[in-house]
Amino acid sequence: MEEVLISRQQIKDKIFELAKQIKLDYQDKKLFLVGILDGSYILMADLSRMLFEQGFSNFEINFIGVSSYANSRESSKNPKITKDLNLDILDKHVLLVEDIVDTGWSLDFVQRLLNERKPASLKTLVLLSKPDRREVKVKLDYLGFEIENKWVEGYGLDTAGLGRGNPDVIQKK
Repeated sequence: MEEVLISRQQIKDKIFELAKQIKLDYQDKKLFLVGILDGSYILMADLSRMLFEQGFSNFEINFIGVSSYANSRESSKNPKITKDLNLDILDKHVLLVEDIVDTGWSLDFVQRLLNERKPASLKTLVLLSKPDRREVKVKLDYLGFEIENKWVEGYGLDTAGLGRGNPDVIQKK
């Protein structure tokens, strides 16, 4: 059983809004968008297109892979890098893009790792946040939606590797 929690139109509208703010915040800077794999790939594609459509093209894209769930619904609380960046972010303006933050373990790990590499700035965009699940405090600069503590998939989010292609965010029951 499943229910649409956030529709593709709501997501599109929110990304438009976020892209508008990012364009203002980085108007005179080169931006490095860093997506956290695997879940952020759709968000990264849509965000980068929306930025470009709004006239902001001064950005590069890269990805970092992190695993903390494997095929489970519970975080291992011990994230591991599965793919590192293939660019140096020293003195660069970095926007970390994540699909969802719940416990905060993975995002905290990546934020600390990237901060050690001394970017000029590091901000974070998260499409979905589950504040009731938070075990580690993390800074979110751009937020799409806060949701309840329910298992969701779609729009890049998966259940054991499946369901990422659904254009809506659905609640699995």
